[in-house]
Amino acid sequence: MTPARLKKANFRDEALSQLSATALILSLLSVAPRQIVPAQALIAAGRLFEMTERSIRVALNRLDAEAKVRKLARGLYGFAEGAEGVRREVTNWIEAEDRVVEWSGAWIAAYTGDVSRTDRKRLRRHEGALRLRGFRPLRQDLWIRPDNLRGGVQVVAADLVALGLAKDSIVFIASSFSAAEDPVTRTLWDSASLLERYSRLIEELKRSEERASSLSIDQALVETLSIGRYVIRHILLDPLLPKALLATDDRYRLIEQMRQYDRLGQRLWQAFLARYVNNERTPDVGSHDRRRVPTH
Repeated sequence: MTPARLKKANFRDEALSQLSATALILSLLSVAPRQIVPAQALIAAGRLFEMTERSIRVALNRLDAEAKVRKLARGLYGFAEGAEGVRREVTNWIEAEDRVVEWSGAWIAAYTGDVSRTDRKRLRRHEGALRLRGFRPLRQDLWIRPDNLRGGVQVVAADLVALGLAKDSIVFIASSFSAAEDPVTRTLWDSASLLERYSRLIEELKRSEERASSLSIDQALVETLSIGRYVIRHILLDPLLPKALLATDDRYRLIEQMRQYDRLGQRLWQAFLARYVNNERTPDVGSHDRRRVPTH
């Protein structure tokens, strides 16, 4: 296998390996009509990814226990009441660029020196919340990010708490740093890696979209959902830096490319779900199905 082919195979394999039963369920709920999905559709979708019926049902029970998904009727599932945050996390990548505003040069800071280190699970969630919203540690117990998100410090602070920020944290505005510290603040994010990632993900999305018409329906379903989820995860984890710290044109192009790719995936998966939602006879979705993906 040539290096180029190996790289493509590795990308698809990596994307597929990161798709869990939980992620599959939430993804299908987000695209389903009225956000309601029959359990049998979820189980059939799971088979495409070599997930067992038991793993799908265990994931459903876990999501139910976490008040993210609820059983609406016999064999029917939807998002739980009050799970708006879950729905938003699945889809808010679409509006990622709309959350960015002009940067004045100020920073949002989070002081975490009073946070307990004894509960490792809670600490991981706490630090994960900070990283998810683009914060990086400037010094021990002091995390910062540019103040360039819509709503400013109040909205960001509330968002951090919802994501798991420890209650003993203090979130505030730092208008500027000393001449000695200012250069350091601008190197906390690996800009070169971010730009390289944008370029790679854009190219992989284009390749996958071009490849779709040569795949069977089942193969295309698997590829569009696994690669789409993989790219969306990178968009959600993006620190959304201002132009002064990073050339942002490629980030915008990546989101636009993902929107186009998402339309392809939604078309395929909505057709798959319609077999179950409309109570039509469901064909076998085994690997022998060689129907081709429509090109338009």
